[in-house]
Amino acid sequence: MTRRLFFGLDLPQAWKARLKAEQHALRDRKVEAAAWSNPDLLHITVVFLGMIEDDQYDAIVEAGRAAVVGLQPISIRSGSYGEFSRNKVFWLGLDKQRSEWQKLHELHRRVSDEVLARVPLDLDAKHYRPHITLARKMKMTVDVSRLAAPEPQLDTVITALSLFESTRLHGELTYPVLESFPLEGPSGPCAVCAPDSE
Repeated sequence: MTRRLFFGLDLPQAWKARLKAEQHALRDRKVEAAAWSNPDLLHITVVFLGMIEDDQYDAIVEAGRAAVVGLQPISIRSGSYGEFSRNKVFWLGLDKQRSEWQKLHELHRRVSDEVLARVPLDLDAKHYRPHITLARKMKMTVDVSRLAAPEPQLDTVITALSLFESTRLHGELTYPVLESFPLEGPSGPCAVCAPDSE
């Protein structure tokens, strides 16, 4: 038996509620898509794994546990809208100057390395761009430079890496969290997580 899995960062309910309102506003601004993301499922993917055999599951969990060793919580702030025109995906990015960008990329690299050290998967090798997918199957290209970013910006501190399953329940897409790996750093949770200067 197989399961479709990915590592990601769950978002707080305040973000999901706000982005649900943004999705409605975007539709009013003529952003057209055949499939809008369920706001309750919004997240930031770290590494997409694809179909995983049951006998590989424990190794995947081991990889997640190893990847977060020594890593502290990660501060993020919402940024501007973007589009992957080739894949017809519309998304909200992060503010690179006010998010701990290097930590996000380090987490991505660590998870990829730890997974590949244990399970022979064909992981996506494209440049990692942290984002929140708001819509798929865009009906037309959007000039994202003309879309104002959500204001005020959203801020949060991510305290755990999650292992999600992509599945369907009663026909509806859902992403249950199967495992959670706290980002506690070398001596427990950080009291203050200042954004990188980059």
